[in-house]
Formats: sequence, structure tokens, C-alpha cells
Amino acid sequence: MVQKSEPGHWHCLSQGTFQNLDFEDATIVPDTSSFYYPYVVYASDAIPGWTAYVGGSQVSEILYNDEFLSGGAVSIIGTSYSRPSIQGNYSIILGGFNYPGFLRTAGIGQTGQVPGNALSLIFWGNIGANDVSFDGQTLSLTVLGSTANYNIYGADISRFEGQTGQLLFTTVPGGHDMIDNIQFSSSEIPEPSIVGLSALSGLLLAWRRWKAHTI
Repeated sequence: MVQKSEPGHWHCLSQGTFQNLDFEDATIVPDTSSFYYPYVVYASDAIPGWTAYVGGSQVSEILYNDEFLSGGAVSIIGTSYSRPSIQGNYSIILGGFNYPGFLRTAGIGQTGQVPGNALSLIFWGNIGANDVSFDGQTLSLTVLGSTANYNIYGADISRFEGQTGQLLFTTVPGGHDMIDNIQFSSSEIPEPSIVGLSALSGLLLAWRRWKAHTI
């Protein structure tokens, strides 16, 4: 859930029929037969409710506390990883593979019903501008806030309220996305110009305070 101590305030809703939107339902079960044991785990246990894709094809295994095996990968990382989870115990990393003649995306998707009064989709992470879609339609993202380690993104999802479809996060070949704390909100997403104006106002206020302190 979005914490009020973070930038921005949103009225959060139930998940609709979606599940495990913060990836905290993970059970880490390594594939002991894998050459990459213990860094390969079963997707059905690690990301229940979600389907993992590499190169557009469903995969049954993903990485745990590791990244970028050849060909791209979906990874689940925990607090003990060198770059720890964004929120809670687990976050997702999508690593696309970019090599001449060998390009692969990486993604996770889940089919569910958007809550009936949802106006926006909120999540934390670092992600490309065109890497999120619902029911095959790309969602336009707005950066609502930033911290040292991640951004807070929002997308208008009002036209899909009450509808059932696949929520899909996909990184492009060579991309590197990190995702956590996905949720639906009854708050509207402000226009990008308003977000930018708010950021500028904050900078001006900080400058005035600094100026007053130095006089």
C-alpha cells in the first residue's frame, strides 16, 4: 500500500480481482535440477497470480536474487540482494536482452477486473515510458514523485473501470525495469504540466528558504 510518508496522497482501493500486487505472497522454491540452482525458482510459487514472459513466451521459472541470464529474464529480488527490494520483502526486475539479431523482451502479466471506481493505477519503480498496458492498450505514465531509489508512477485507468483484461508490464530489449507496490486508486492523475509546476514550486520554496537562511 502507498504510505502517507511518501510523496503524494492517493485514496487506495481494493485490488479488484487482481492479487499479489505488491509481490509479498512469494514462496521461494528453487529448481534443484537447474544448472543455475539456487538462483532459479518456480514462477508459480514466486509470483502467484502473475505469468512471466521472456521474448513474448510464457516461462515457468524466474530468477531469485540474480539478474540477466543470457536471453533476458524476470527476477524477483529480496531484502538480502545487493540492490534490495523497493517496498516490503520482494520486488520484480524485468531484464530485456539486446544483441544484434537476438532481441528479447521480459514481462509479467495478470488478468483481472479493475475496481468499479478506479480512476488511476499507481506503482513504484523505475520503468520505461511505454512499458505498461491494460487489455492490449498502452497506459500513459506520469511521474508523481521521486525518491533516491525509485519513482512513483501513475496512469489514468478510468476508461477501464469495472472491465476485465490483462495488466502487463513489459520491458523492451535492453531495458531494465523495476516494479513494486502496484495498486488502484480513486484519485485522478494530475496533468503532467501540473506535476511539473508542483515540482518547480517546491524548488522555488526551497531556494527561498535557503536564501533567507544565508542572508
